[in-house]
Amino acid sequence: MKNNIKKYGKIAFLCLIVATLGAVLFSPYDYGKPMSHSIIVNAPKEKVFQFLGNSANAARWSVFVNHISTLNPNEITDGKVGSRRRCFINQNEQGTQWDELITEVIPNEKRQLSIYHLVDFPLVANNLLTEQQYEKINENQCKLTFSLFYKNGEATLFEHLKTYFAAYRIQSIFKRNMLNIKTIVENE
Repeated sequence: MKNNIKKYGKIAFLCLIVATLGAVLFSPYDYGKPMSHSIIVNAPKEKVFQFLGNSANAARWSVFVNHISTLNPNEITDGKVGSRRRCFINQNEQGTQWDELITEVIPNEKRQLSIYHLVDFPLVANNLLTEQQYEKINENQCKLTFSLFYKNGEATLFEHLKTYFAAYRIQSIFKRNMLNIKTIVENE
């Protein structure tokens, strides 16, 4: 009986190692590289940039965020460098939430946000940045790309490992959000 327990314990441990290696190998995250997803939107990039610069629109397109509240609207215009906002998963503003600081804006080209103060997440990482990139294809079409990465590659080995696992969900959220953005912007 004791030998069977040891035997099954070893098998379970090996299965855990194989499953972990498989999850890492097939993860959408590639160590040290931005995780990203792109979509073609049949609208000028200026329209898409303006739409995503308005935090109130997140409630319309996000499958993850219920709403975003701007934290310093009297000092900095929403969507501009220095604008701070809080993202809430729940309508009642309890539970999972995080803050964002817009750190870089190149009008109609790029918007970069620093993610910090993560609350009630099962996995937390520091120095996370997300970026929106807007590439003109023609006058009425653009390529929108969302990326997630670590500032200057500053992440511990454990943070990278957590990102391998979280990447599956993040990638799914990126895809669904971008389909919603595409649908809304193209129909307005």
